[in-house]
Amino acid sequence: MLLVEPLLENYPQLPTAIEAGAKRVALADNLAVGGTTISKGVMGEAVRYAHEHQVTLDVVIAPRGGHSPYNDVEIKMMEADLLEAQQLGVDGAIFGALTLQHQLDHEALSLLIAAAGGMTLTFSTAFDQIRPQDRGVAVDWLANQGFDHVLSTGLANEDRLEDWTMTKRLTDSVGLMLVPAGVAAHDVQQVAKQLGTQLLYGKKVLAL
Repeated sequence: MLLVEPLLENYPQLPTAIEAGAKRVALADNLAVGGTTISKGVMGEAVRYAHEHQVTLDVVIAPRGGHSPYNDVEIKMMEADLLEAQQLGVDGAIFGALTLQHQLDHEALSLLIAAAGGMTLTFSTAFDQIRPQDRGVAVDWLANQGFDHVLSTGLANEDRLEDWTMTKRLTDSVGLMLVPAGVAAHDVQQVAKQLGTQLLYGKKVLAL
């Protein structure tokens, strides 16, 4: 079954998405700046509502808009948010952390992985900032650390399908699932068919 998981901005969009048929939902705040962590109160209510309707809930964990690297204080904030999410019963966490050289920040990520114990782990679209020649090493490390999914919007100003195809070969080789993100409604079927994937992040809730 093809699943298009919408990335929603805060709680008000959640009931509408579920009513439209979403079975998986990702929740963030401040999408205009790339998405930040929702509040504890929003998180708790979202978990309750989603689980009452048998819907899987993922949350974005990011202390601010913009890209990493994150400093030590920001990593501590992310750790605290992940622990809260875990205690509240959130199903999955979406986060990423890179160095100034656009490599995986192993030290920061190890702390975040430990704080997220038990949740499904998705590496954020920060993956797109990693140079193509460095992505093989990156996906190998992510797989070894227990990540499940890698989000990618595809390289800007490039053939997104070609970039996704290359990335999917890498993720498949280590048992990770590539999840194309930001897929427009009219492209969903084509992208899913060409990549042979059943899970995408759409720009809105789709009836499939």
